[in-house]
Amino acid sequence: MEAAALYFRFKDNLATILGAINSKLEFRSMPYHVSIPLEVNLLADVLRLHGLDFRSETPGAKRLEDFQRWFMQNEEAVSEVMHRVMEDKKAYMRTATGTVLQKEMLIRRLEYFNETAHTLDVMMTQQQLHSPKHFNYPYLN
Repeated sequence: MEAAALYFRFKDNLATILGAINSKLEFRSMPYHVSIPLEVNLLADVLRLHGLDFRSETPGAKRLEDFQRWFMQNEEAVSEVMHRVMEDKKAYMRTATGTVLQKEMLIRRLEYFNETAHTLDVMMTQQQLHSPKHFNYPYLN
């Protein structure tokens, strides 16, 4: 998906992911309780470089609720920063593993939220259609 489309769908993707997290969807066998807070922190790192400060100590996937609340309060500023980062083809940032383009880091985060929203949406649709489980995880019973 094109970067502009990822940016355009970001708000809807957050709503889809939070809808799935707060539903009866069984996703404990998925890595979202670990990956969502990491991705939120990485996105916050990009935004922090441009003066927007989001911090949350909420554990697990619920950190996304904190981010969405903060995002709704600062939507205009976040949109402006994201647009500026998308337009800048030379700005770099240091990470624990090296140096990357800010634009690339932002696009990767937006792709993650897009893919996660799509996956959880498919899982919710399967559950609503009463599709059979593909595998019964004994430790989840």
